[in-house]
This record gives sequence, C-alpha cells and structure tokens, in this order.
Amino acid sequence: MKPRDWLNVLNESRPWILLLCISDIFFIFLAWLAYPETFGLLVGIMVIFSVISVVIGMLFVWKNKQKQRKIFYDFLQEPSPEHECRLIEFIGDLHKEEVNYLANKLRIQNDQLDDAKLQSINYEEFIESWVHEIKTPISLATFVLENRKEEMSKLVYQRLEHARINISDDVEQILFYARLQASHVDYRLERVSLDLCCEDVRLELQALFEEKEVIVISQIEDVPIVSDEKTLQFIFTQILVNAVKYSNEEIESFIWLKTGFDSVENRYYLRISDNGIGVLNSDLPFIFDKGFTGDNSNRSQSTGIGLYLVKKLCDELQIEIEVESEYGKGFAIQLLFPII
Repeated sequence: MKPRDWLNVLNESRPWILLLCISDIFFIFLAWLAYPETFGLLVGIMVIFSVISVVIGMLFVWKNKQKQRKIFYDFLQEPSPEHECRLIEFIGDLHKEEVNYLANKLRIQNDQLDDAKLQSINYEEFIESWVHEIKTPISLATFVLENRKEEMSKLVYQRLEHARINISDDVEQILFYARLQASHVDYRLERVSLDLCCEDVRLELQALFEEKEVIVISQIEDVPIVSDEKTLQFIFTQILVNAVKYSNEEIESFIWLKTGFDSVENRYYLRISDNGIGVLNSDLPFIFDKGFTGDNSNRSQSTGIGLYLVKKLCDELQIEIEVESEYGKGFAIQLLFPII
C-alpha cells in the first residue's frame, strides 16, 4: 500500500476506529478501578491489541476496496448481466434497484454509441467514395481545358480554370475533413522535397495567380524534412488560395515563399507571406477556429474551414505554426518542421 492509500483507508475507517478508541478508554477506566496494581500492564496490552486490530482492519478494508473497484470498473466497461450480478452480489441487495437502473441506462447508451460509430463509418466511406467519384469529371474538365485552351479566349480560359481550382479545392477540403473525423488516420511519412512540393502546388494554382494578377516570388531551398507529401500539398494549397483570396486589388499583389533554419526553435521553416489586406489583431487568435471568417470585406467568399484544416493537419504532423499580420499591409504564416 502507498502512503496515499493508507490515508484514504484511514479516512474511510474513522467511524469504527473512533468507536474502538472509545471502547478502549472505557475498559482502561474499568481496569484502573478493578486492578490498580496491574493497571500499566493491562493498558499496554490493550493498546498493542488495538493497534494491531486497526492495522489488520485497514488492510481488510483496503483489499475489499480494491476488489470493489475492480468489480465496479468491469461493470462500467461492460455492463453485461454477468457483471451486474457480480456487483449486486458484492454490495448487497440493498442497492439492487439502483444497479439495475444504471445497468439498463449504460446498455442503452452503449447501443446508441455503437449505432453512432457505425453511422460515422458509413458517412466517412460515403464521403470518400463521393470524392473519388467527383474527381473523375474534375479530371475530365482539366483535360478538356488543357486540350481546348487555344480555342477559347484567355479570359474565358482563366475563368474556367479558376472555377475548376475552386471546385477541386472544395472537394479536397471535404475529403481531409472527413478523414480527420476518423479515429485513426494513416500518414505516409517519407523524405519530402519541399521545393518540388511547393512547385507542384504553384503550377496547379498558376491559372488562379494569373487571373488575380498575383506574383509569386520563390526563395525556396530544398530543406531536409520528413512528412506526408499529399497532406503537405493540401496545406500549402489552402494557405496560397487564402493569400490570393485576400489579396489587395488596389496594389500589385505579391506572395513570397522562403525556407530556412530557425536557430532559436532548432527547426527548418517555410514562410509564406503576402502584401494582402491582412488580418485584424482582434481576429488573429481565432483564425484557426472552425467556421471563423473574421470581419473583412471578403467574408462572403470564406467558409472558415481552410485554415482550421491546416491547423489540425499540422498538429497531426507535429508542424508548428506561427502567424503575424498587420491589417492593410499583409499576412505571414510560418511552418516549423520537426527535425527527424
């Protein structure tokens, strides 16, 4: 037994220990009246016997408590009729009605929880199936746009490509959101070329940059990181789409990509900054909250889910996020990658 266990048992055993002490005092008084010549010896024997009785009694209470705790936890984990009968048998028929009520409630809740888990699994499977099905017409649209590019005006092509990118981005958001709700997500961790990963995302969003007249300046060096490439591409896409969405149309818009090593954090970083409209200081602590759109002119374009997914996925991959912004002048987000 640990000291804490002794204290807990002592606290629970106070009533009968107090009763034993009162009895000892009474018999000590009788011994003083009846046998004054052997009073000291009788008191010593009585005290020793009482101490031994208390210790044995506390050990018995502690063992009984351990057994009771095990039976009760077994009942909570699996409120089967067998565990219910064992609990009633241990604590007595006095609380039989309460145990029966608790067992029925637990069984109903467990059945409801199993149904909810099954519905969640079915929903996740349906979403993933739908996402994979919808990717077929998106791929077809990409193919048609690429092959019929010369037959349409530059403006029409940019508008159609912009729409395709938005649809593809929304579909990816749905897929990653559904995966994050799963109890276990498998990531394929491997050595990733940060330069190539960013370049793939930049090429995918090139039409969007051209339509919004956003210039991307890359100062990326290939830093050694280990992560999930597909998830990283999704994270970069969300950040860059956000930068374009909140660009300042009154001035020439830029996005800067830069990598390096943070000697303070002892981590490699990727910094993505822009000269867009920025974020209010009052909104900055909440930008990663689900559904938060902030107070800005482009609020109607925002769903409040992109940066929420970025934060969740970065937490899963142990990537730290640092943000800074000056409203009206720009926004910067820095991803700090773990060294493996």
